[in-house]
Amino acid sequence: MSIVARPCRAPDGAPMSDARAGVLPAIARNAALPGTLTRLARPLAVAALLATALVAAAPAQETAADSAPATEPARPKEPLPLWEIGLVGIAAYQPAYPGSDQDFARFRVLPFGIYRGSLIRADDNGIGLRAFRSPRLEWDVSASGSFGSSANRVRARVGMPSIGTMVEIGPAAKINLGDLVVPGREPRLTQLEIPVRAVFDVSHDFEHRGWTFEPRLSHTAWTGPRFALVVSASALVGDRRLNQLYYGVDAPLATADRPAYDARAGLVAWRLSASLRHRIGPTLRLAYFAQLETVRGAANEDSPLVRSRQDAGVGVSLVWGVWHSSESGVE
Repeated sequence: MSIVARPCRAPDGAPMSDARAGVLPAIARNAALPGTLTRLARPLAVAALLATALVAAAPAQETAADSAPATEPARPKEPLPLWEIGLVGIAAYQPAYPGSDQDFARFRVLPFGIYRGSLIRADDNGIGLRAFRSPRLEWDVSASGSFGSSANRVRARVGMPSIGTMVEIGPAAKINLGDLVVPGREPRLTQLEIPVRAVFDVSHDFEHRGWTFEPRLSHTAWTGPRFALVVSASALVGDRRLNQLYYGVDAPLATADRPAYDARAGLVAWRLSASLRHRIGPTLRLAYFAQLETVRGAANEDSPLVRSRQDAGVGVSLVWGVWHSSESGVE
């Protein structure tokens, strides 16, 4: 859930999207296209944006695990291609939003793109410049996203505006700590990621909804030639504008059991995640993920829209590189 896919959080009906650099300018250019082309181009751009973010949501330890010594007899590893264009399928059962008492099943199949260059990369770990990479420190562009939730299906929000599908993008510093945990260990197998992301609402023409800050500590607990088990803990923090969207209740929308409430900036939720990655082949990768989440101690724990203090979600994703280069990428 870190699918990240993840893993902000769960949705309910809107397409899910997260993206990388270059997609937003492309969407802006669509405005100049004839009406029919614009209506077609926007959903395609949104889908590509989301899928790329979903692929990127996997913790960085996946690549580190690929290059780390295996804990079982190793077979020669097939190198990953320089670029891939393909499909990612995601199925998840998650709460509508942090603090919701309702869970929903969701499934999406979306296009994605990956590039594994020596200087510039757009892959499972984010978008970054290798010029800012050292054994201890990396500098990337980080992306994330969450499904929306329809007010018609969420009892606590009946009569309120629906929460749209959100995409987040922004810079992230990554500090590699593996060799400090165990001497001689691959540094990237334990990593502290510190991202600051702008949040955009895909369902409302990419309207800016606020900012998030989500420091995450990830640890690859086990690796094999084709498998990796990654656990992580994070704290999601939102600004007042974003938290008002999730937890605020305007006076005209207040009811007897949903009084008016002004949300505050601060902690949204604590998260504990685990994912098991299976590299079936160089262009086919499967991942199972699970996440526990609690809003105890959160800035808006007393909001009338918080109906559950803790929740859990599970899911599976399949990444298939339908088209790919014959040239190998840089690990």
